[in-house]
Amino acid sequence: MPESPQDAQQRLLSQIAALEQLLEAHELTVIEQSERLERESEELYTKIFDYSNDAVLVAHPEMDKFVDVNPKACEILGYPRQELLATPISAIHPDDLDRLGAFASSVFEHGQGWTNELTCVTKEGVRLPTEISASSINLSGRNCVVMLVRDISERLRTDQALRDVAVLEERNRLARELHDSVTQALYSLTLFAEAGLRFDQVGDHEQGTHYLGRISETSQQALKEMRLLVYELRPIALERDGLAGALQRRFDAVERRAGVETQLEVEELLDLPARLEEQLYRIAQEALNNSLKHSAATAVTVSIRVDGDKARMLVGDNGRGFDLPAAKRSGGMGLNNIQERVQSLEGTAEIDSSIGAGTKILITIPIRPSQPGVYSSPNVEVAE
Repeated sequence: MPESPQDAQQRLLSQIAALEQLLEAHELTVIEQSERLERESEELYTKIFDYSNDAVLVAHPEMDKFVDVNPKACEILGYPRQELLATPISAIHPDDLDRLGAFASSVFEHGQGWTNELTCVTKEGVRLPTEISASSINLSGRNCVVMLVRDISERLRTDQALRDVAVLEERNRLARELHDSVTQALYSLTLFAEAGLRFDQVGDHEQGTHYLGRISETSQQALKEMRLLVYELRPIALERDGLAGALQRRFDAVERRAGVETQLEVEELLDLPARLEEQLYRIAQEALNNSLKHSAATAVTVSIRVDGDKARMLVGDNGRGFDLPAAKRSGGMGLNNIQERVQSLEGTAEIDSSIGAGTKILITIPIRPSQPGVYSSPNVEVAE
């Protein structure tokens, strides 16, 4: 029999009710899955936050307060969690308020940032040098900063120890050079003077004049080497004058007094890490010492520029040059020392020289090395 209108209506209502039950069950399932994912996400965040080896602080710079801190932050700074949350940011960085504000502004502008110039003060008043990586985050409509803070005190102590070792090695090198070069020259002067005196006493003035010439040549070379040693014993004015100023002072104190023309070309806005400047100076010093001692050059040039993420330095002279393949095989002219020093800085040294055509050395070094502490551990001696 045909379905009555009442039966059809009842069947439709039953189907609608069943569909509503299905939709309700699906909605509950979606909500449960969403809540589960949210719980899992919070648990993962909590594990990363609580068990990080770095101090993690979430800060609201405008309100001068911390929003959240992890246990490592409490450990490093010496505060219980609630006390640290109640402590103003400015109390942790009292010496660096201007730099802190500039750093936070940079993070908000670029979304992230890095600095090693901020010092944290612990609850006990101990000042800790720190390395901070930060990124911006929006929490409930507030612009906040998530900071990963690492205490670098031990790294700085290690770097200082390496520098102390380098200073000791440099002093030992200067002592050996004083013995090997200047002392030998003075002994030669004594022998030449005695020989010249004997020939003069027997009336052989030609041979006496010859030894007087040898005395003059040897004393001039000894004077050059003494100037090198005296200059190297003086404190390098890199902090005061920068790399360009220190190189110019070197030229004025050594090369120009030896009658060598000098040319220094440095980019006006050169901005390099202090340790990299120090190492570039040492490399230039090695190359210039080699030129002064071995090349008989009348002119030298040093040029320094930044090319992307690398610093490039060219040291050249118009001296007698040398057979490059033969020198590499013998390890002469200080090439191995220069190559080893540059390689320890993750850089490269390209040497171009031939007999009668002078010498050019192009040094390329990354401004940001892949390994920390690279610039603080020169481990080869200045070339002889």
